[in-house]
Amino acid sequence: MEPLPPEFARQLAEVLEPGAEGAAAQVIQAAIRLDDVRLGHFLDLLTERVRSSPRPITQSELRGFLRASSQAGRSASS
Repeated sequence: MEPLPPEFARQLAEVLEPGAEGAAAQVIQAAIRLDDVRLGHFLDLLTERVRSSPRPITQSELRGFLRASSQAGRSASS
């Protein structure tokens, strides 16, 4: 995996709703513990959301992306 760009934190703060920085840090910390496939799914969801709407991303959206990513592929492995 490539390292994050130097301006990642600033860029992320620009797309978050005000006050969501702490929640974003918690979600990202949890997301980086996912396996590569699930982390990729999380990043895909986040990227698509940024591209699809100029609205700031909410804490609940971030948690929803993490929840969806954590569950991705579970039915295939059952």
